[in-house]
Amino acid sequence: MLSQLLFVRLRAAEKALRAGRLNEAYRLATAPDIREHRRGAAVLAALTERFIERARAHFRDDRFAEALLDLEKAQAGGVGEDKVAELRQHIQTVVAEQQRREESHRNRIETARQRIRGGSLVAGRRILEQAGENDSDAGKLRREIDNRGQDVRQMVEQAEQWIAQGRFAAAAERLRKARALDRQNPQVAAVETTLCSKVLQAVRAAIVEGRLGRASDELAGLGSLGSELPARRELDDALARACEAAANLQHDQYAEARRQAMSLKRLVPEAKWIDTSIDQLRQVEEIRTALAAGPLGERIDPVASQEQHLKPNPGLQVARQFAQAKACGSALEDTVAVPMHGDSTASLPTRLLLLVDGGGSYLLLSGGRATIGRASSENQADIAVISDLAECHAHVQRVDDDYFLFSTKPVEVAGRQTQHHLLRDGDRIVLGRKAKMTFRLPSRKSSTAVLDLSDTTKMPNDVRRVVLFAQQATVGDGPHAHIRCRHAGPPLVLFERSGRLWIRQRSDGHVDNEAYPLRLGEPIEIGGAGLVLQRWQVRPPGLTNV
Repeated sequence: MLSQLLFVRLRAAEKALRAGRLNEAYRLATAPDIREHRRGAAVLAALTERFIERARAHFRDDRFAEALLDLEKAQAGGVGEDKVAELRQHIQTVVAEQQRREESHRNRIETARQRIRGGSLVAGRRILEQAGENDSDAGKLRREIDNRGQDVRQMVEQAEQWIAQGRFAAAAERLRKARALDRQNPQVAAVETTLCSKVLQAVRAAIVEGRLGRASDELAGLGSLGSELPARRELDDALARACEAAANLQHDQYAEARRQAMSLKRLVPEAKWIDTSIDQLRQVEEIRTALAAGPLGERIDPVASQEQHLKPNPGLQVARQFAQAKACGSALEDTVAVPMHGDSTASLPTRLLLLVDGGGSYLLLSGGRATIGRASSENQADIAVISDLAECHAHVQRVDDDYFLFSTKPVEVAGRQTQHHLLRDGDRIVLGRKAKMTFRLPSRKSSTAVLDLSDTTKMPNDVRRVVLFAQQATVGDGPHAHIRCRHAGPPLVLFERSGRLWIRQRSDGHVDNEAYPLRLGEPIEIGGAGLVLQRWQVRPPGLTNV
C-alpha cells in the first residue's frame, strides 16, 4: 500500500515538472522518501537546471529576491553547484550596488531637503540636479523650491510697498521671513540694504533730536536685519550708552552719567542736547557735592542714605568723610582731596581721580610719598587695596628721580624678600596674596612712575593703575604712555602749573601747542581723548564705582 502511494507521488512530481509547475514539483520531490528514490533524485536534478534558468530570467528583470529564492531551490538538487554559486555571486554584487545607489539617493534627497528647509534654495536645487527627471522624491522637492521662491517674491514685493509707505517694522518682518525661506536671494539682500539704510538714518535723526524712545523702537523693529553693519553697531552702542547714562542719573551717579554722555557725544557729535546734558550733569554734581560738604551734610545719616539708595551717593560720601575728619580732629585733605574752585592757585591735591574714555580710571598721586595698605573705613592709605595687609603696610618714596620701596615687614620684590628696595622698571611687588603690583617707568623723559595692579588686586574705587605723578605724564595709546587712551591720536602731555593740572598735545618742536586746564568735574576732549578730573574720595570696602 505504501509503495503504491510513493509511486503516485513520484508520478505527480514528474508530471508537474513536465508541465512547468516547478514549485509544485519541488515541493513533492523534496519529501524525504521521494528524495531518496532514484526517480525522485532525477526530478530534483532536472529541477536544478530549470530553477537556474528561471533565476537568470528574474535577474535580467531586476527581481533579485525571486532570483535568490530560485537559486536556493536549485541547490537542493545537488548538481550544478558551480553554476548556482556563480549566479548567486553576480546577483549579490548587483544587489549591493543597487543598495548603495539607493542609500546615496536617500542621502542626496535628505541633504537637499535640509538645505531647502534651512533657507538655501540654490544649494538644494544644485543637489537635485544629480537626480533624474523621473525621480518622484526629487520632483516633490523641486516643486517645494518653486513654491518657496514664489512666496519669497511675494514677500519682497510686499516689503517694498511697505518701505515706500514708511511701515519699516512691517517690512522688516516680511524680509526676515523671506530670508528664512531663501537666505541667498539677491532680491531679499537688495531690499534689506534699502530698508536698513532708511531705518538707520531715521534712528540717527531721532537720537540727534533727543527722541531716544523712538530711536530704540525703530532699531528694535529691524530685529536681526543689518546686525553686521558697522552703522547699526554704532547706533546700538549709542543707545546703550544713553541707557547707562540714564540709569546712573536715576541713582544719582552724576559723574558716571556724564562719562557715558561724553562717550555718546563721540558717537553722535551733531546732537546738541548731549552738550546741554553734559553741562547740566556737571552743574548738578557740583551743587550736590557743595551742599553735602556744607552744614546740612553734617546732619545726613549715611546709613539711612545707603538703605535708600543701593549705590553710594558721591555728595553724601564727601559729607560723611568731612564729618569724620572733624570728629577725629584731622585735616580734610587726609580724607578727600580739597576742592579746586575757579582759578584758585592753591597747591595741587595729592590725590585725584582721572577718568579716561577708552582707558579706565587712574589714581593720580602727586606727592613724593605713597602709602600702601588695607582698605578700611578710616586711616586709609594712599593706595588702599582690599586685602589682609596692615593699614600702612609699605610705602613708595621718590628721591630725586629714583623710587624706593620701604616695608614694615619682609615683602617680595623682583623675586627676593626684602624690607627696602630700589625699584627698577618691571619689578613685581608682592605684599600679599591679593596685593600684587608691577612698578613701571614708561618714559625715560619723565620721572613719573606707575603701579599696575594685578587682576587679583582690587581697590574699592576700581582703579587698575596708580600714577606716581612727578611734574608731567604722557597720555596716549603706546607702551610709553603713563595714562592709556586708545582713542588718543598724537600723544598728550599732562603737566602741573601753578597748583593745577594742564594738558596739551605734544609739541613737534616747531609749534607750541596750546595748553588747556583740567577743571574738576568738567569733561574735556583734546586730540581724540576724553578726560574728566574728579576729586578723590575713598569709599569703604564693598562700595565701588558704578
